[in-house]
Amino acid sequence: MAEMIEMDNSTFEELYNNQMQNQLLLLRGGSYEGFASHDIDKLPDDDPKLMSYHIQQLVSEIGEVLEADKRWKNFRKDKYDNVEKLMEISDCFIVLMNIAIFSGYTAQQVADAILTKEVVVRERIMSEVN
Repeated sequence: MAEMIEMDNSTFEELYNNQMQNQLLLLRGGSYEGFASHDIDKLPDDDPKLMSYHIQQLVSEIGEVLEADKRWKNFRKDKYDNVEKLMEISDCFIVLMNIAIFSGYTAQQVADAILTKEVVVRERIMSEVN
């Protein structure tokens, strides 16, 4: 297991840009052979095949979160690894960033959409509670 790295006030944009660099390295290294048919010196603006690939990967990562914490099951309720669960949740966020990256969205667009959606959800909750 990798050692946890503590970050000083990293912004979403910094995390997103770091992930874009990781994806560029993978692209250049040939990791997406058969998926990517574009210039390997830049990320695509919008690549439905790579976006779909990462959606499938997200499904797998969500399964790994459930595997790390089986307290939801009727049996095997003692299977719980707090650190592993956190790492798998982190994987889900990373893969979601990949989906956004290969859909052509910037960090700012994603952050703005999250904030907008939080307001919509909060308003929905408030109208149902009252």
